[in-house]
Amino acid sequence: MKTLTRVVCAAVGAVSLVLSLSACTAPLPNGNGNCDFSVDYPHGSTTKAGYIDGKGKVTCTYTKGSLTNLHIETRLQKWNGSSWATVSGTDNTTTQATVKSGVTYTGVSGFVRCQSGTFRTESRGYGYLDGKKSQSVEWQTTDTRKGVKNPCTKPLQVVSVG
Repeated sequence: MKTLTRVVCAAVGAVSLVLSLSACTAPLPNGNGNCDFSVDYPHGSTTKAGYIDGKGKVTCTYTKGSLTNLHIETRLQKWNGSSWATVSGTDNTTTQATVKSGVTYTGVSGFVRCQSGTFRTESRGYGYLDGKKSQSVEWQTTDTRKGVKNPCTKPLQVVSVG
């Protein structure tokens, strides 16, 4: 389950990468293009049974230039009753050396054993267009006031916190 909303942002000389509920459309140097980002709710892992993971995804579409070294940082957070806390061992960076136009790339958090609680995914990223580093971004999430209760239990139950 994911949420994707498109917004417009500007970048001068660099592509702005934003991983969140929102997506970012930014003009790229040396040509037209954009990158769309989304963050999925945490869920029972489909690659490692008995574990929770979260994903950040990016699809860039461009007509000129070369987008390389895309870094997608992703981690899980757990609601502790008053705030979100990063789950130890879940910070993970996925790197894609060459980014092809129109292809979706996925960053996956580190894994944590299935457990009770309310979780969310956070992600951020950057890349290089024709050797110029993109603007850095703050951590983005699926929703600041919602999370998934007991992510290994299906169907996913999105709940409000705070």
